[in-house]
Amino acid sequence: MSDSYIHTKDWIDKTTPKSDLDDVYKEFYTNETVTYTLPKGDQPEWVDWVYPPRFGENHKFRKSYISKIENGSIWMCDKGEGMVYALTPDHTCLYDMVFHLYWRYFGKVAVDRIPTASHYYGTLGVLAWAGHTNYWHWLHDTLGRYHLLQKSGFKIDKYVLPPLTSAFQRETVKMLGIPEDKILQLTPGTHLKADNLVLPSVPFNAGTCVKWTVEFLRDAFLKGEPNTSSSGYDRIYISREDASWRKVANEPKLMKLLNKKGFKKVVLSSLTVQEQIDIFSSAKVIISPNGAGLANIMFCQPGTKIIQLFTSTSDEFMKIGQYLGLDYYFLKCRNANPGSRAHEVIKNLVVNVKKLSRILEDEGVN
Repeated sequence: MSDSYIHTKDWIDKTTPKSDLDDVYKEFYTNETVTYTLPKGDQPEWVDWVYPPRFGENHKFRKSYISKIENGSIWMCDKGEGMVYALTPDHTCLYDMVFHLYWRYFGKVAVDRIPTASHYYGTLGVLAWAGHTNYWHWLHDTLGRYHLLQKSGFKIDKYVLPPLTSAFQRETVKMLGIPEDKILQLTPGTHLKADNLVLPSVPFNAGTCVKWTVEFLRDAFLKGEPNTSSSGYDRIYISREDASWRKVANEPKLMKLLNKKGFKKVVLSSLTVQEQIDIFSSAKVIISPNGAGLANIMFCQPGTKIIQLFTSTSDEFMKIGQYLGLDYYFLKCRNANPGSRAHEVIKNLVVNVKKLSRILEDEGVN
């Protein structure tokens, strides 16, 4: 570990008298635990970045926290997507605020290329983080941090967000009630120094998918009233036909079965976030390949049946199913292009339609 890096709490402890700690550092959700149970169906084959959950054992999440850094700064590097660095006044990187794959680049390259910061006279609350163009990471790891800012009690003058280039970003920010005049968009190459920088910890770093973030987003967007009246959406199949990767290669054959079973094909990119919430909160059975659109299962009602199609899979959606009491099922598929050197997670897949038909019969989906 380079001396260009430090954990936020370690820096706070080094620079703040003990009598003042409560004014600049607060912890939340310090005792959250869960016991994961293995979903029904096939054994999961995890993608290489997943630390496999230990089913049947008690899992304790890392603490969530929020820090106030006087004269701290936030910089979005102009390389990559969402490469955001939170810095102390002497440009030491607070590595727990950074996506771990970006640590090495900072120490090797970026530390010597930090541009002069523009000063913001006031307090900035930071929401910007990596992966903000991905619907799942936007919800969980960017907007989820807003909850900690609310709980902190710190007065925020502006909220630092990444460039709001997507309709789903703008819609969800409005749904959370963040006023437009309190948003400061951090664009690539921008480096901002504030009188005070308020940094909520990153939900991803507390355990890929944490319970409190899911509950916060569910409460904020459902507003306590799940929609159960979206006509014709009791049974849905989430298609990735508009995606660049991880498509179902034999989707026409699959749809012949699903049409007979009363399933409706849904392409999420054509819908508003509110429409997606309404559909998922109404559905009773959902079949979908692994993908960011499955983030919407956080709006499902307990007991909703989820059949996730995968060749290899991440673990966040299975965890949501656990938190909300969903009836979760894994269906292993084969690679459509096994000879490809592309990463496993982006390969197209082929569904065993006969096997799925038997599963639906066994699960009472007639």
